[in-house]
Amino acid sequence: MKEDKDNLWIDPRQERDLLKRLDRRLLIFAMLGNMVKALDNSNLASAFISGMEEELHITGVQYNWMGVLFMGGYLIMQIPSNLLLSRLRPSVYLPGLEMVWCILTLAMACVQSVHGVYFIRVLLGLAEAGFYPGIIFLLGCWYSKRELGKRMAFMTICGSLGNGLSGVVQAIMLKTMEGVFGISGWRWMFIFDASITAVLAWYGRRYLPDYPDNTSWLNTKEKELAMRRMDDSNLAIHEGGGVYHNSRHNAKKQDTVASVKALLCNKYMYLFVFGWASLQLALGAARVLGIVAKKSGYDAVTANLLTTPDTLMTMVAGISNGFISDRMRTRFWCVFFPALLALFGLCMLSSYVQPFELLYASFICTHVGLGSMTSIMMTWASETISRETHIRALAIATMNTSASLMWLWSPLVLWPVTGNNCYKYMYAIVY
Repeated sequence: MKEDKDNLWIDPRQERDLLKRLDRRLLIFAMLGNMVKALDNSNLASAFISGMEEELHITGVQYNWMGVLFMGGYLIMQIPSNLLLSRLRPSVYLPGLEMVWCILTLAMACVQSVHGVYFIRVLLGLAEAGFYPGIIFLLGCWYSKRELGKRMAFMTICGSLGNGLSGVVQAIMLKTMEGVFGISGWRWMFIFDASITAVLAWYGRRYLPDYPDNTSWLNTKEKELAMRRMDDSNLAIHEGGGVYHNSRHNAKKQDTVASVKALLCNKYMYLFVFGWASLQLALGAARVLGIVAKKSGYDAVTANLLTTPDTLMTMVAGISNGFISDRMRTRFWCVFFPALLALFGLCMLSSYVQPFELLYASFICTHVGLGSMTSIMMTWASETISRETHIRALAIATMNTSASLMWLWSPLVLWPVTGNNCYKYMYAIVY
């Protein structure tokens, strides 16, 4: 097929080869990174019901403050971190954040007081703020709309896997490592997490790409291919299976002020910010399962293990929803139907149904419904709001900042650790 100066032929085989390389490097880092972050974040709740509460003499409200302070640090660095990422090399910046996270996780294993936990949690929030919005932004720089949904789903289910593994690993630590070298089982959990995070930082520094125009392990031809793939302003499918892309790309970079103005004028931005903040607020209802189980009379090991089936089902639902969304080429219905399931679960939780088995099923409905649409929501926003690099980075950071604002007050107002039925009325509020 003859080429002209405006359209360039993309060989499907070369494109598949590039995608395989990206999946081995970028997608694996994103999946493992999200899993480790979820594991680390779940560990505070697992540690709290596994001896940390008694050893550090923590009260329920002090535990809630640990979550609030973490989100305070997260909120402060959210937008600045993503703006930095859009101007720096991701292969250096993101692994650097991982190493900082590793050091702070080790510090959690050594902490001796509630105030020490407070201090470390603020720093952890500052360090983690750049990862999730940053990796979402980077995925959007490399994968097209028809490829992004399922990969976001893979990344999201790894987050669910991290949440599920937290209870299992903590139960194993309590059974096998409690008292080894005079160290409590919950402290061994943080040591384990720090070790995994260090390996992930090494992997990211070695294999993570930067941007399509400056990744060192791509040759000139592969860089051109990567950039043309993302220029979908004039995309056409050829009858032979190839894809033509318009090669004229507006490479003019906007400054921060112009990006903010463009974002404020975007009609979709406000809907996504509200939707994402509401989704993350409602997810709080599913994340207190372990504490509810412990307050209902289950021992620490059982309470930790009860969180695993819940998160495994959320994983399966998340990956299935991602594939359906890409296959059916729809985002709306893949958000609408899971939301109905979550609404049913929240309705049951607001009634605090008994026996506990029925309450447990309500937790599963809520978590599966909400968790399975998180990747769809973020993918939808990433491909709808803007394809301009700086605007998209700012939009993703703004959405996550809105969610952080919810978690700045909701642990104290909606999810305080007080009594056996402490969340009954809070579920009704969220519902």
